Amino acid sequence: MRNNVMSSYAKGVALIILDRYEDALNELNLAIQSQPDFADAWSMRAVALIMLGRNEEALQAYEKVTQLRPDDPDVWREYGEVHEALGNHEKAIANYEKAIELSPMDARSWLDKGSALMILGKYDEAIKCLDESIKIDPNSEEAWRDLGCAYDLSGDYEKALKSYDKAIELDPNYYSAWKDRGYILDILGRHNEALESFDKAIQINPNDADIWHNRGLVLITLGKHKEALESFEKADKLKQR
Repeated sequence: MRNNVMSSYAKGVALIILDRYEDALNELNLAIQSQPDFADAWSMRAVALIMLGRNEEALQAYEKVTQLRPDDPDVWREYGEVHEALGNHEKAIANYEKAIELSPMDARSWLDKGSALMILGKYDEAIKCLDESIKIDPNSEEAWRDLGCAYDLSGDYEKALKSYDKAIELDPNYYSAWKDRGYILDILGRHNEALESFDKAIQINPNDADIWHNRGLVLITLGKHKEALESFEKADKLKQR
């Protein structure tokens, strides 16, 4: 029996890696039927369900995992992330807080909590959480970028710019940080620098219609109307894809 359970579980994991999620789900269900308290199988079942877009079922699977592993902070954080995907931000925050209670030095849980608070418009609280995440892991470009977003939304553009700069220092090809940096520089009236940031973002990802559009707006401000028109036309072509 034990060998059959582990065989079904191993197949399920391999099938997830191969993006065969329905087949993976079938194998993991077999493992769980034979061993209902197999926490790893429930966890991987949740992953397969998420990849299939069946988030409500994934929540039920993670709830089972929390019952089997109530002291595992990773489980609570992942449970929160599924709530987040469903737009249940308050519930997500409650799960992140449980993860932090179990593991106060888990930078990811602080980051996720900060991001959820930002979505709820609680920018000061979000900044505190993101600062905590950065204290634990100062080399997380994602945390620095999210901190920049929180400062941006709270209207503190200079601090937002410094945060985006730090994210880019850590990862020079961080597309979202270059893009956000361009928006902030435009707001601050530093239009040439904004254009440079947008151009850098486009080098990394040339298929984002929004950034071509915003690049066009900056070019209009700079009086470069022909180049602006070319940017707008590029944006329109990308939107038609």
